[in-house]
Amino acid sequence: MAPRRPGAGMSAPEVQYLLHADVEAVPMPDQDEVLVARRGSRVPPQLISSDAMALLEHFREPSTLVDAILAYCADVGADPMATLDASFGVLVALTRTDVLVADGTAPARSLEDRHRIGEVVGPATITGRIRVLRDSEIWRGVLADGTRVVVKVVDDEAQGPGLVSRELAALTRLDGSVAPRLVWHERSSTGGTLVLDEVDGDPADLAALVADADGRRRIAVAVLDAYVALHERDVLHGDVHPGNVLVGRDSTVTLIDFGLAGTASEPPPRPGGGEYLDPASAAALRSGTPTPALDASAEQFAVAAVVYRLLTGAAPLDLACERDEALRRIAQDRPRPFVAVGATPWPTGERVLRRALSTDPQRRYRSVRALRDALVGAPVEPRTSAPDLADALAALDVTGSVWATADDARAAHVAWFAGRVATLTGDPYAYDLALVWASRCGHVPPPAPDPRSPLGRAHRALAAHARTGRPALLQVARDVAAQLCAQAHTPEPVDVLTGGWAGLLLALECERPALALAPGTADH
Repeated sequence: MAPRRPGAGMSAPEVQYLLHADVEAVPMPDQDEVLVARRGSRVPPQLISSDAMALLEHFREPSTLVDAILAYCADVGADPMATLDASFGVLVALTRTDVLVADGTAPARSLEDRHRIGEVVGPATITGRIRVLRDSEIWRGVLADGTRVVVKVVDDEAQGPGLVSRELAALTRLDGSVAPRLVWHERSSTGGTLVLDEVDGDPADLAALVADADGRRRIAVAVLDAYVALHERDVLHGDVHPGNVLVGRDSTVTLIDFGLAGTASEPPPRPGGGEYLDPASAAALRSGTPTPALDASAEQFAVAAVVYRLLTGAAPLDLACERDEALRRIAQDRPRPFVAVGATPWPTGERVLRRALSTDPQRRYRSVRALRDALVGAPVEPRTSAPDLADALAALDVTGSVWATADDARAAHVAWFAGRVATLTGDPYAYDLALVWASRCGHVPPPAPDPRSPLGRAHRALAAHARTGRPALLQVARDVAAQLCAQAHTPEPVDVLTGGWAGLLLALECERPALALAPGTADH
């Protein structure tokens, strides 16, 4: 009788697992956690507890799950059943990421280079390694005439042929525009090999990291220009993230890695997740339904998320949470204001990005070009004579009498006031106040002003001024602000529709008329 192939016909308790030799473990300083990753894997490093790592050490030699748990419990004096309950989910997750592998199976094989320095591949001679993964390799090379190239090898029986076909189609369509020029290629049953012009540049997030504010904005616009050119050639990148956007010394942007690319008529597969996943895909993944086809609007969302990161150094949403909650936030939440991530406020630019990052695709820009034009047109202006709000904000602190006496309706007024101050000034204290007051009132906005009221008239004047630039209209709003402030008396309940608080906020809105927003109005 022929021996059984490892894992074939075995029940789960019989399978022997191995902690692969390619797995690297790095203890985190001052934390009871360990970072584990497998060299050559596309799966990001994972944090596990020190106890879980101690259990994994019992898989240095092939072992069943039961035997490893029993050996671990004998070492530390733990209860086997309680340990099994506590560790089972972690062990299953590690088998899915090839950290724990079934002994004798393909994933158990060690990572080996497919090529060597000095080897000739097509027209190129390999000169150095860039990256070696289990399903692909990227090498530096040189042509006979000295031209520097990159040699990309795709070797994945299941996905490789499709990845190479999509990349070749995109590169052919782009013909060296915003992408590397294709020099040579050869297909294989597991994918193939591409030789491309080498591109000098750094990943966009690293390039932005060392730039000043003006430099970051230049890089952001250059990235948008590249995606404008891409979309206008009817190509969807399909894999938008800063690592696939290279920025040269002159801020020239080149897009790379088109294995997930497609067109509007032949949309590519959706990427699996992360901060550049669009809301519709996140909602589908959360509900377990098929993800919709990628389109230009979904890719606009991903590009806007990249731009947000380039400008702030952070993601639009806080995704440091469980997977289901992260997907919910992507599907439902609005991007954080710059001040919330410690970045210098840019109210007009933030408004542009809020629209591009809307959870409703119908509210986004009609194209990446329209997004690019809006961001370029967003002024970066120093504030002038904004009113002093320090005393007003101090009165709204949770230790004060306003917090102690406010009902839900009044809390809605306070949350609106603090939120608008944060948006218009970038004051981090105002932002924190807005969060706690909004939570208290259940995130319900205050009522909108009566259109016939002084405040309603002032906001119509501000909107008209933003469209026409007529100074007389701005003066109308400033006169109303002065009148409302003159009505103030102490103590006065916080009211953003009338009285001194409304006047103070309106005076601030007059400093940024293009960003003015009447109470109770949604800002998309």
